[in-house]
Amino acid sequence: MQSEAVGHSGRPVLSVRDLKTHFFTGAGIIKAVNGVTLTVREGETLAVVGESGSGKSVTGLTVMRLLGRTTARVMGGSIHFSGRDGRNLDLLALSEGEMRQVRGHDIAMIFQDPMSSLNPVFTIGDQISEPIRIHKGLGKKEARTQALDLLRQVGISDPESRIDAYPHQLSGGMRQRVMIAVALACDPRLLIADEPTTALDVTIQAQIITLLKRLQVERRMAMIFVTHDLKLVGEIADRVAVMYASQVVEEGPVAEVLARPKHPYTRALLDCIPSRRDAAGNRRQLRPIPGMLPNPLAPPEGCRFHPRCVHAEDKCIATQPELEAVSANHQTRCLRWKEIAL
Repeated sequence: MQSEAVGHSGRPVLSVRDLKTHFFTGAGIIKAVNGVTLTVREGETLAVVGESGSGKSVTGLTVMRLLGRTTARVMGGSIHFSGRDGRNLDLLALSEGEMRQVRGHDIAMIFQDPMSSLNPVFTIGDQISEPIRIHKGLGKKEARTQALDLLRQVGISDPESRIDAYPHQLSGGMRQRVMIAVALACDPRLLIADEPTTALDVTIQAQIITLLKRLQVERRMAMIFVTHDLKLVGEIADRVAVMYASQVVEEGPVAEVLARPKHPYTRALLDCIPSRRDAAGNRRQLRPIPGMLPNPLAPPEGCRFHPRCVHAEDKCIATQPELEAVSANHQTRCLRWKEIAL
């Protein structure tokens, strides 16, 4: 069952169903994404959360069709996108030429590291102008004018002097703002932000989160916000999907999932947040998650989380759980969620 968005009655912009993306390596097959189902509606922000290696970024890259030159193959599932003209596009069925018309125009992505994503030999003005010229067909002068406006929108001071700067001449926070400007250049219907604040200090991180929230509301974009930090989720998202070892283990409205998590992994992530307080206002004890993510070449039988779960029983080892409805808008992948008090 796929939950409906809370507070967003618009039609789905992106529908991912039972997506499977596998990497074929010399050591074996890595099932990086194994049966992921997600829906994002117009004007909604869905946070995708989990430890490094859980499949979050690969899910985003699969939606963008940016895994073509790797060992990855999509082995199953579907990705449907609602275009500007109302057409329902099957992204996995599009040719590369057709996908290029969608990528950067209707769907855009902010990558983790702007220093490696921005081209060091082109000015930031040229890099913001490029998608405008390609997708909107504007001339160089008109594209530059729009690039200046985008720099202002993302909070770059004195854009007239910055527009001819190269990436290495800007701070990390400014480079990240430039990446956001590039992504927003063609007013996309869907923005995928892949850990856009990971390499930034806390102050700049807060500024980027505030900026993304403002731009998302102003443009009524759908947004997928990929992060490993549950603390950020409550600040920016409407719904959250928690991923572990290539699967979604819990999904639902942010307020409900953070207040009443039904999967032990979600609770474990919450217990890793410093200074978190319980319902009575008492400071919770910081408890790291024991163990490590399973070997992606040989994931455990049954529940993927059972080797690290304090609630695991024999049935958790023997049976692989399916997503089960907790409520109309909340799902969890745990055999014991009704028995254990989280």
